[in-house]
Amino acid sequence: MAVRAEPDTGAAGDPVAWHDAENGGFAADLGLFARLAGERPGGVLDLGAGSGRVALRLAEAGHPVTAVDRDAGLLAALERRARERGLDVVTEHADARSLELDRSFPLILAPMQLLHIVGGASGRRRVLAAAARHLRRGGRFWAVVIEEPLPLGSGRPDPIPDVREVAGWVHSSLPVEVAIEPGSITMVRMRRLVAPDGTMTESRHVIRMDRFSLGELDRDADAAGLAIVGCERLPRTVEHEDSVAVALEARDG
Repeated sequence: MAVRAEPDTGAAGDPVAWHDAENGGFAADLGLFARLAGERPGGVLDLGAGSGRVALRLAEAGHPVTAVDRDAGLLAALERRARERGLDVVTEHADARSLELDRSFPLILAPMQLLHIVGGASGRRRVLAAAARHLRRGGRFWAVVIEEPLPLGSGRPDPIPDVREVAGWVHSSLPVEVAIEPGSITMVRMRRLVAPDGTMTESRHVIRMDRFSLGELDRDADAAGLAIVGCERLPRTVEHEDSVAVALEARDG
């Protein structure tokens, strides 16, 4: 098998397949989100919806979903999948930090540590403010965040790659290092793209997430007119063992 190394800027291949490989297999939060949607009927706003990991599951259960993402390619994949399954999903190509829709929702979700990848405290506050603008009276905003404190240091995750195949092209993404530092968490993935002829392309994909405590989140939420009203720890998995879902409501109810 021929091997060709690519720069750290990312491998070739299908961006949706990479997204599905690295995010689509996470299911620890789906049971919680299904229960929450059942408790607050009337529509779900899914922030950072990607290719539809959460939105499609909730729509399959009969909940109308509005899916927001700034990546047009991922949203196009979500739209196609929803259309093929006859599901009630509306997509909005927008940034969660500057979202302006003409409707409100009883339930807003920010899955997969979205608040950790929006550009630090300023981006986090903007997402919280946008969520507050779109919450229906009595509604709740649930955000999945990384539970603190975390031990400083570096380590190697279990060597199990996430894999997706598209039209004979195999997309394999292997977490090879996680570095926990003051203020940030960095995960390094080795992406391997295997062509139908057996040629393999390798590249490193680096994901950086901001760290913050629940106390900091509470202060940011307060500035947006929100308050933390509850938390639920998600079931632990190899890659997401320290995640907690935080419930926020408007301070004025």
